[in-house]
Amino acid sequence: MNRRGKEIEEKICVERFLNWYNKQHNRNYTYEKATDHCSVLKGKLNWDFVVYERDNPKEWIGIEVKELAIVRETSIRFKFWQDLCFELPRNLEGKGIQGEFEINLPPVFDLPRNERQRFLEALSQVLIDKQPGWEVRKSKDIGPDVWSKFPNWPKEKSEPFDEYDKWGTYRPCKLEITKVSDSGCKVSVVTSPLIIGDVVEEHKEGFNEVFKLKNGVIQPDRQLELAEEKGARKTILLLAGIGVDEGLTKNYVENDLDHHLISHIDCIYLVDMGNEEGVVKMYPG
Repeated sequence: MNRRGKEIEEKICVERFLNWYNKQHNRNYTYEKATDHCSVLKGKLNWDFVVYERDNPKEWIGIEVKELAIVRETSIRFKFWQDLCFELPRNLEGKGIQGEFEINLPPVFDLPRNERQRFLEALSQVLIDKQPGWEVRKSKDIGPDVWSKFPNWPKEKSEPFDEYDKWGTYRPCKLEITKVSDSGCKVSVVTSPLIIGDVVEEHKEGFNEVFKLKNGVIQPDRQLELAEEKGARKTILLLAGIGVDEGLTKNYVENDLDHHLISHIDCIYLVDMGNEEGVVKMYPG
């Protein structure tokens, strides 16, 4: 990600955090870049933001944002579709659909919370519409049907040699579902040969990268130590990512972080960049 893109993501992260924090604690915090607040920081190792009450700018908090760069395709696919399959049966209950279904290798897809329900309803309706005559062990590609009800369904380019593809330049991504049983009401997902252990390991590598020793210091701790030196009454580290597993991250914070790695960090929060309400306190417990 280029510097401009990184700055935009950092601003989105701190804004989402403050929107959540202000509601939770009935506060009125705003923010500015640390380099605007302290001009002497320009060109040096610094932290990202200064946060303060609008009527009391002298009592400020130092905030550093670090990306949890742990979300490759498989991680996003794994979390979004696993969560969806947990919700689908409840949405289908009492609507005349019966059987167990498997979603096979769905596309990479994630949605903010306000879009998730719309997509869930569209997918549920397609399954209901396709139910009559659906035989066990038979697979159907319902991607085009989902796209007709949910325009934000991802699309892929047609093969270059298929100039007569009816979808034109782009076509709805494939969503193949197999009926595996005539009884019950269950939907599961087969994401890839990826196993849960691989996801866990990937999350851990991304988490450890944030606290990796660089130039003899742990960057977020040194950055927020500088904020303390400049007068911060409190320091906060925001871990930003999409599709980040809350439980795994909390486990790493509680069990993998020695005190010397966060000796100048008062609080750590996880901010889900794919969910406007997705802020969770990680440290202290």
